[in-house]
Amino acid sequence: MMLNNAASHMPTKMSVEICSPPDREKLVAQVLHDREQWAEIHQATGSLTLELYPRQDGKPWEFSFDEALTALRDAQKRLTE
Repeated sequence: MMLNNAASHMPTKMSVEICSPPDREKLVAQVLHDREQWAEIHQATGSLTLELYPRQDGKPWEFSFDEALTALRDAQKRLTE
């Protein structure tokens, strides 16, 4: 719990956008870091599925585990509300 409180005071580059792309029947959550998408959560099969995307520059993604987990949980919550 302490880590979450400490992290909430730090600026984050993570964001979650809920959208309805034409190739999906249901809403999806796009998870971005510094405006670049690194993950998408969708419900095409009835349960939540996580797709991971490579960086545009080919380098590996590296960011705070807690920040990523918080973004994924936020996306999950927003899709299942």
